[in-house]
Amino acid sequence: MNFTDFYFLCAFAVILVVYYTVPGKYQWGIIFVSNIIYYLLSGNPVLIIYPLLSITVVYICTRLITATEKVSRRKAVLVIGIILLLSVLIILKYLRFINISELLIPLGLSYYTFTLIGYMVDVYNGISKLQKNPLKLLAFGMYFPALVSGPIMQYREISESFFAKHAFDPKRVIYGLQRMLWGFFKKLVISERLGVIVSVMFSDPNTFGGFNVFIAILLFTIQLYSDFSGLMDIVLGMSQALGIFLPENFNAPFLAPTISEYWRRWHITLGLWFREYVFYPILRTKAYTSMQTKLKSKLGKRAGKQISTFIAMFILWLLVGLWHGGKMTFVLGSGLLHWFFIVMEESLKSPFSKLWQRLNINSDCKTLQFIRIIRTFLLVNIGNAFFRSASVTDALRMFRKSVNGSESIIPYLAGTLMKGLSERGIRAFSDVTIIGWNYVELGILIFSIILMLVVSLISILTKTDMRDRIARHTIPVRYTIWMLFLFFVILTAQYGPEYSSAEFIYQGF
Repeated sequence: MNFTDFYFLCAFAVILVVYYTVPGKYQWGIIFVSNIIYYLLSGNPVLIIYPLLSITVVYICTRLITATEKVSRRKAVLVIGIILLLSVLIILKYLRFINISELLIPLGLSYYTFTLIGYMVDVYNGISKLQKNPLKLLAFGMYFPALVSGPIMQYREISESFFAKHAFDPKRVIYGLQRMLWGFFKKLVISERLGVIVSVMFSDPNTFGGFNVFIAILLFTIQLYSDFSGLMDIVLGMSQALGIFLPENFNAPFLAPTISEYWRRWHITLGLWFREYVFYPILRTKAYTSMQTKLKSKLGKRAGKQISTFIAMFILWLLVGLWHGGKMTFVLGSGLLHWFFIVMEESLKSPFSKLWQRLNINSDCKTLQFIRIIRTFLLVNIGNAFFRSASVTDALRMFRKSVNGSESIIPYLAGTLMKGLSERGIRAFSDVTIIGWNYVELGILIFSIILMLVVSLISILTKTDMRDRIARHTIPVRYTIWMLFLFFVILTAQYGPEYSSAEFIYQGF
């Protein structure tokens, strides 16, 4: 059951009504029941056994961890629990790349596994309270809005709001529904249209060579952002309506001046999880400290520390790439290429700093910051070209085709439209173009992308939520704005009886 399905929206409306009707101390029970029903209706119902077993393992392990003070036993239980959870994740997730049926992979496998491992490690480290009620742990571990695509939750951060009593707050519910609407706009109006264009252009690099290659990659980057951030808007909006506040997963990623900063702004909870539960533990291992000591003695303190950090980062980014999938396109596009970019950024930081000093240029000036943002955005697009391509060979072939002298698609579309208008009048707007949509649909797409960018920039520059800005107006004005936007989404979204909305891109991970 997709979040964009009409029946899901009806079900969520029922959940909201029941949630705020029952006494507050039972509200978590409504989430528990909703989790089970959602899972049973969203895929192979038999596969619910996997998250149930995983949560059972975590419940037993955390009880054993807190029941003994002997460090070796506590550590052994933790290691066993992590191995059990990761074994299921690795076997099920990566066997699909040797033709195992997708039907055998449980819904939300990666997300609930990472959430549960984080909780178990936090209990072991004493920074998260033990949840003694197994049903409450299940309500948290299988929380249906965040189940299929995150954000990756930390029990210590959300448990208070998750199990608290929530009185009905009209403003909070309305804000949540408004954010959901913004998410539907990104997904159904922008991402779905871009998906058609991107598929056409990526599947035919011979026709769309030259500068069109870069247009195709750019459009995919916008599609990926509108799809994934749109999903997060829906998830966080649903949760806000329920009184549960999940962590943000995006923070203006395309304004990042470095790749490192980009990953602190894109899929934030994934980056935090890998840093906290993978990277920092690697830095504390005896093997790493021994390697760092040897490198420092041979290469010097600064170089030895930097190179040993790069080696640890290689493991981190390899795992990030593998998390996205077993294909080399994922390993490179979302993993090792980004590791290489970060290594180059860190290695060149000192030489460039000295260069700016010699030229008497302020390294933090706005011009250089703008150049860094453009550079980072271009590097992200290079990674996305591999991420989207069917194979590494296809990605390299696309880049080779980019040097061909193919006519740019933009003047071609404009010329075709002008010719059609001169021959057949406004009926030309209904002509299907070479990229899969007619001119009316392209107009809707362009307007919607501009609207998304303008709203995002206003929110960033003013550091205010657009919902707050609209709420400052009088009731007639703000309701007119939201009703017009609602009708725009209803009229232009890609949905209906004969239309099958594609799954969210990150739902596959």
